[in-house]
Amino acid sequence: MPLIDNLLTLYKVDRQVRSLRSRVESAQIYLNVQNRLMTEIGVEQAESNLKRKQHKANISNIETEIGAVDVRIEHLREELNQAINDKQYSALLAEMNTIKVHRKAFEDEELIEMSAVEDLDANLADISQRLEEREKVTKVASKELKVREAEIAEQLAELETEREAAAAVIPESVLDEFESLADDYDGESMAAVEIIDLKRREYSCTSCSLRLPLDSITSMLGNKDAHVKCVSCDRILFLEAESREAIAPADT
Repeated sequence: MPLIDNLLTLYKVDRQVRSLRSRVESAQIYLNVQNRLMTEIGVEQAESNLKRKQHKANISNIETEIGAVDVRIEHLREELNQAINDKQYSALLAEMNTIKVHRKAFEDEELIEMSAVEDLDANLADISQRLEEREKVTKVASKELKVREAEIAEQLAELETEREAAAAVIPESVLDEFESLADDYDGESMAAVEIIDLKRREYSCTSCSLRLPLDSITSMLGNKDAHVKCVSCDRILFLEAESREAIAPADT
């Protein structure tokens, strides 16, 4: 069997294999996206929880400070009641007023911290809802992937066996070229020759639509074991049966 025919056999089964795999790959990509989004939401949740913990710790520290201030104020009240002169009373009163200002500052700071905690609680509730929704989507995506894998498993195994058999008869150097082109062009490693004007011997590549030199056509007609590539897109060229029959008489 001529090389070009073997290549066409491989080309056809390779496209079928890639088509089946793409069904699974698209489902896998979708699942990967959902897992990535889940991870991102999880990171956001962890960061918000950490911030909340920090603000709660700040509130605890502030309350400790306020407690210490209250103790000092109570102590100053007792001292005020026991003041023996105006000078001592005025000094104690001035200290108490100063401490009360500090207490007010602590209270204001505590309100800011408590407001931050409330905002974070609302944000965490939203995150939890988004995480729950994303978990549902991820479960559906995982199930869809398994369904697609099961649907194509048998057919894919058969086609891969056919592909291995088709590849086994291709020379290694040519097979390497074919594989490289198939990867570069998503399975479209070969292209048919299109007849533009038979009388003028004008031909083009059906993939890139650019003109082909007559030498390429002559080589394809003269030697079926030669693999001729498009001078533009580098795909392996082939002549369909009708095209070969139409061209051959013109080149005799």
